[in-house]
Amino acid sequence: MDHREPRRYSQTEASSGAVLELAGGASGLRIGLSLLLGVAVMAALVVVGDVQAMARHLWGFPWAWLPAILSLTLLNYGLRFLKWHLYLRWVGAALPWPTSAAVFIAGLAMVLTPGKLGETVKSLLVWRLRGIPISTTLPVVFAERLTDGLAMVLLAGLGISVYPAGIPILGGILAGLSAMVLGAWAWPQVEPLLRRLSRWPLFSRILPALLNFYASAHSLVRAPNLLLAIGLGLISWGAEGLAFALILHGLGVPADLSMVQRAIFTLSFATLAGAVSFLPGGLVAAEASLAGLLLAQGLPREIAATATVLIRLATLWFGVALGFAAWVWLVPGLWRAPGANAR
Repeated sequence: MDHREPRRYSQTEASSGAVLELAGGASGLRIGLSLLLGVAVMAALVVVGDVQAMARHLWGFPWAWLPAILSLTLLNYGLRFLKWHLYLRWVGAALPWPTSAAVFIAGLAMVLTPGKLGETVKSLLVWRLRGIPISTTLPVVFAERLTDGLAMVLLAGLGISVYPAGIPILGGILAGLSAMVLGAWAWPQVEPLLRRLSRWPLFSRILPALLNFYASAHSLVRAPNLLLAIGLGLISWGAEGLAFALILHGLGVPADLSMVQRAIFTLSFATLAGAVSFLPGGLVAAEASLAGLLLAQGLPREIAATATVLIRLATLWFGVALGFAAWVWLVPGLWRAPGANAR
């Protein structure tokens, strides 16, 4: 079936679109509040780290390294986009590269929603532009987070000796993510059970979308697809870990293999802490984890605070800026693209 052709939608699909459009509108307020929270967190780090001491470290920072740091962040985004693009193809919802990239970049701004759930707006955009059922592409958004989480657990595990108390936390996250994978793998056994629910009026209305969602999720966790996605995650998030190592070295931390390992562990663990906190963009939880782990490794308070501010600016806030740019310059044009009105 060519998903680019106009198609009729069930009441369930139309309702899903309406729900996501309402959610998208509500997300605007949440993002505004998240921006204020982000400013407050950065201000708190500056106060804790001592304004004058942090200013000295920022003045002496080798800013010529900034392009390399941001390039590593862009490598992360580029590989994650490749995963998104492949995922769409695997669920039968392939988009042209430029359209796929615009939708992906727009999703970066939505990390400032609780648990990054605002990224589900990418499914709304795909539906709006190509008429592909939301229930087909929604598993893609969740699979992105799932495989990113598995990759970061593996990366954090490489340096867990730095913080042995974190072993139960990583173990719990790994168990939860593994349970999700097993649940999607069980599609052949679950499908007949779900179809029996069609006898119930309540489930009969949502069953088509539910079956579509589950079938897409199952295709994404097949062993080859899952391993490739986790492999891309290891490289992409490892690149951000290297960016963090560059920042630490620029602040005077001696560079060696052990330091790089600690940097990758610290960033991965803190990112996971932010994700499981369900706070918008992991704000507060991620920053507290980053600074706390650096302090536990013996770094001075002002270096820990400065490094935390710089890595969050070079990763989270850099991505948010790219996402907002997509909404301002790219998404409106896509929204008016031929065929969008048919949605």
